[in-house]
Amino acid sequence: MQDITRRKTLATAALMAITAGAAAPALAQDYPSKPIRLIVPFPAGGPSDTTARSIAEGLGKKLGQPVVVENKPGAGAIIGSEFVLGQPADGHTLLMASNVISTGKWLYPSMNFEPVRDFRAVVGVFRSPHQVAVAPDFPGKGIQDLIAMAKREGERMNYGSGGSGTMPHLGAERFKQVTGVEMQHIPYRGSAPANVALVAGDVPVHFDIEFSVQPLLKSGRLRSLGVTALKRSPQFPDVPTLDEQGIKGFELYSWFGIVARTGTPDNIVAKLNQAINQVMETPEFKQRLAALGAEKLGGPPAAFEKMIKDDYRLWGEVIQKANIKIE
Repeated sequence: MQDITRRKTLATAALMAITAGAAAPALAQDYPSKPIRLIVPFPAGGPSDTTARSIAEGLGKKLGQPVVVENKPGAGAIIGSEFVLGQPADGHTLLMASNVISTGKWLYPSMNFEPVRDFRAVVGVFRSPHQVAVAPDFPGKGIQDLIAMAKREGERMNYGSGGSGTMPHLGAERFKQVTGVEMQHIPYRGSAPANVALVAGDVPVHFDIEFSVQPLLKSGRLRSLGVTALKRSPQFPDVPTLDEQGIKGFELYSWFGIVARTGTPDNIVAKLNQAINQVMETPEFKQRLAALGAEKLGGPPAAFEKMIKDDYRLWGEVIQKANIKIE
């Protein structure tokens, strides 16, 4: 009798294992079963928003369900992120994430979630280097001139940014740490006001994102001392990199990519990754990125996950050393 009971128990366990093993592929095969929501935690009209809408259109055609972009800005992308974390981990609600995934917990210690832990990478979308922008009458041509001025002026010299905790702010702080200069941070309410202050001479330098500052650089209202990539920008081939100018290995990018809640099944993430990579290979999408002066990322989820974790370590060190906290 005991042998019969034992055999029944083993048979039941085996059946359950087979069923569970078949469930994940079936779930991916049935996905998506309803419209997908792509949450953009920034205002409408910006580069992340317009790029998300371009992806949504192509992704909807590939998956056979509408992909609806919803803007939920505020609190340094926390509002949109928390919304996604409040939805089921079934791949039907995604987040257009930015560097905040890597920097958020360092900047906002009191936030009630851990971005690196609570989201999983789907695919990196694009990244843009920064340009070290100055006014046309800045007394110098390259990054070494900026360093020399900062060393002369000490704490009397300042720099602008689009706000505390933004990548222009953090990038300038890393620049200070690498070069040993002292500059005071002057935050503005966005990139545009910071550049207005730069043109007016209120601040001498702004480490702005290339896609934000490129109209002012191309019009001659501002100029660049260097680009924060290891290769020169196709948009500004005459602007040398900081690496070329003696700050070896210095890189600074603002990036965007798509993430899902941790717990989203692997097969669904793989299906999304494949479809989004295909969308990003279309001429229409490449033209949109070219207009931004941005670099396409793409690739497997693991590549995007590595970038997120590398940034988490890097910016954690910078933020802790600079003692930056935003509450």
